[in-house]
Amino acid sequence: MSSAARIPPAPAEGSLGLRVRALRAAARLTIREVAERSGIAISSVSKIENNQLSPTYENIVRLARGLGVDIAELFSDTKKESPGGRRSLTPKGGGKIYRTRTYAYEMLCTDLIGKKMIPMKARILARSRTDLSPLMSHEGEEVLLILSGAVELHTEFYEPVVLREGDCAYFDSTMGHVCVLHGVEDAEVFWVCSSSDVLGLVAGTPG
Repeated sequence: MSSAARIPPAPAEGSLGLRVRALRAAARLTIREVAERSGIAISSVSKIENNQLSPTYENIVRLARGLGVDIAELFSDTKKESPGGRRSLTPKGGGKIYRTRTYAYEMLCTDLIGKKMIPMKARILARSRTDLSPLMSHEGEEVLLILSGAVELHTEFYEPVVLREGDCAYFDSTMGHVCVLHGVEDAEVFWVCSSSDVLGLVAGTPG
């Protein structure tokens, strides 16, 4: 059965937990199977489905891998898969909002699946390194552009660096990394991630 035929509509309220549950049911997977395929604890998958836990971006990538879907399908059921000439527009404030304890994401261009890049805007909520769990890492590469305010970029192999409005960083996502606020003002960033493991798995090839 094709992916387009089995993927259910996204919940109207945009709940990630309900969407994960619907995708799992459509794929006829148990919570245990999703946990084993994604590398996330069974209890965590259950809490995500029941909106008791907001997964980090790292675990969103893992969830997509475990469900065998594109990351965009966790946030939208609208899909454009034409092989060439694709375009997607997201009006200001029109992205899919997803909030964790440390970041408030606005997922952009979610109507396209099979993208080689995952674009998003994010407000940085973490105010210190102690607000975060260990550095996160996942497959792919990232570009970070500061739209307003200032952030500290912490990476596994480099000293922390302060990035201010207009500054840009490009780094390997497999290297542990986090962003926290620098100073008292809010900060907003434009973030683009590639995720070769998810893209490869959705295409039916090893990540």
